[in-house]
Amino acid sequence: MDRIHQTNPSKSRRQGTVNQRYKGSWELKWYGPADQNGNQKRISETVRGTKKEAEKILRERLLSVDNGSFVDKSKETVSEFMNRWLETYAATNVTLRTAHGYEGYSRRYINPAIGKVALQSLTPSQVQKVYADMLERGLSNTTVLHLHRLLKEALGHAVKWGIIARNVAEAASPPRPEQKQMPMWDVPTIIDFLELSHGTRFGHIHEFAVLTGLRRSEICGLKWESVDLEAGSLSVVATLQRIKGHGLVTGTPKTKRSRRTVDLAPETIDLLRTIRGGQMAQQLEYGSVWLNTGYVFTDFDGSPLAPDWLSKDFCGLVRAHGLPQLTFHGLRHAFATLGLKAGISPKVVSEALGHSSVGITLDIYSHVLPNMQNELSQAVANLLKRKPQTT
Repeated sequence: MDRIHQTNPSKSRRQGTVNQRYKGSWELKWYGPADQNGNQKRISETVRGTKKEAEKILRERLLSVDNGSFVDKSKETVSEFMNRWLETYAATNVTLRTAHGYEGYSRRYINPAIGKVALQSLTPSQVQKVYADMLERGLSNTTVLHLHRLLKEALGHAVKWGIIARNVAEAASPPRPEQKQMPMWDVPTIIDFLELSHGTRFGHIHEFAVLTGLRRSEICGLKWESVDLEAGSLSVVATLQRIKGHGLVTGTPKTKRSRRTVDLAPETIDLLRTIRGGQMAQQLEYGSVWLNTGYVFTDFDGSPLAPDWLSKDFCGLVRAHGLPQLTFHGLRHAFATLGLKAGISPKVVSEALGHSSVGITLDIYSHVLPNMQNELSQAVANLLKRKPQTT
């Protein structure tokens, strides 16, 4: 048994012990801060790792008692830990939109179900019941999977921080991902829609979305400095999203591969030149009132567009013209589907969309691939056909 002492002699009982339980497992014991009556509680904690790592954790615990930052983890509830994790880790390691999403999931699904449970008492069966109850209420497999990933990540940090011995979310089984066929218009409907939307407030954006496959937030966040009309390309390096309580927020693309360069067709270059010319005319009309924000797609006075405006306007057009139901995001699917049907490699389509892997592209557009596979087989067979021999 090894003892570790704090160097401040004015503090009483500031020492702890490290005892090996078995290989790679250590029991730490020390006294917590004094209560209002001057009594100190003996605290025990089990950590994994080497002896040096265990001693380092114990020193951190003793220091936190000395400087007043110690929290008795045995009393911390799941809800309290999640709030602390959101305010410390999430606030500094994920985007504002992601952190806002985490907070919403915690508030809606974790706090009402297991929020009052002591974190150290949480069991896999309790987590599993949360998933089962969500499915019974009609929530989708995808929603439950998102919650599982959030819990797994947060509790993983609780293990790393020495608060709990194991991540109980890893022992719970979330439902399998749902294989949903994305709603899609056929080519004639896409052409009809583009003709119907031509000349409307966001008609140029609808055409741009089908020609490039950019996400709604990427379209709104695109600036002229990221567009090279001479080279015929643009760089996706920023997004613009509305976040409740924060207004319009500039962010980074969804994943590392979402940060990408997109080659532009001549038609897309012509469209962007037209948009640029229209902006210059608006700038002259508005004069000093014009806001030179640098965005490619703006409101009449140069101010940035809120992504939800695009969605509302799009849905209104679809309803007004009696078209099959689709969301603005469907224009991104239109780009991908048309590309795949044209025989473009799924890997190339995946890179253009900014998916994190080609597997995601194949899963989303699996309904497009069977016909492509038949066409591939026939194309190979045609190449191998022998010419009839002449006699």
